[in-house]
Amino acid sequence: DTAVFDITKLEEIPGFAKDMFSKHPDLDCIFLNSGMQRHMDWTKPEEVNLDNAETEILTNYTSYLHLTKAFLPYLQKQAPKPTSLIFTTSGLALVPILYCPNYCATKAALHHMILVLRQQMKDVESNVKIIELYPPAVQTELHDDKHQPEMNGKGRSVGMPLNDFTDEAWAGLSSDDNEQVPVQMVKTMMGFNGWEQERQKTAQKMWAHIKQSQH
Repeated sequence: DTAVFDITKLEEIPGFAKDMFSKHPDLDCIFLNSGMQRHMDWTKPEEVNLDNAETEILTNYTSYLHLTKAFLPYLQKQAPKPTSLIFTTSGLALVPILYCPNYCATKAALHHMILVLRQQMKDVESNVKIIELYPPAVQTELHDDKHQPEMNGKGRSVGMPLNDFTDEAWAGLSSDDNEQVPVQMVKTMMGFNGWEQERQKTAQKMWAHIKQSQH
């Protein structure tokens, strides 16, 4: 069963979620994967397209808040049955690159939201597991000229082949240790296995300190 839906139509998201679960009440995994990327060059501010930037924020971040709010209750209601909510962010949530700063910012915002959402679910021993998938650049239509003409026809050669990405991502998602699934260069060059682990440990310490100070 498939359904086509525009996630930028925020007001329609609650109805979409209700419709999906009325048809599939035992649905136990929601995978939020939509995204868009556009170039932004601040050396030429007169050419910066703020409409594109706002749509990028809406698609990559704001819609995910609305989708999470809409779908999470349906997953929670299935307790004690284990359920999961999967988010695709990006290695660029950790390390920005120069040609798409707004895209990087949206992914960084989503990454931070996910870290907190996961901890909130753990604090109440929720049945909902929060999973984050971190792709590197992948050879998809994200980089096509119709979306990013600055690629000059080379977009489909950017990043790892889609089949290779799918294989590695699926292996990670299928593993026992699948709360965070970095793929390929995200693990090393983009810092996930290094300083990002230290940063998350620091966050845990800060959260524990705040929790202790509130009692």
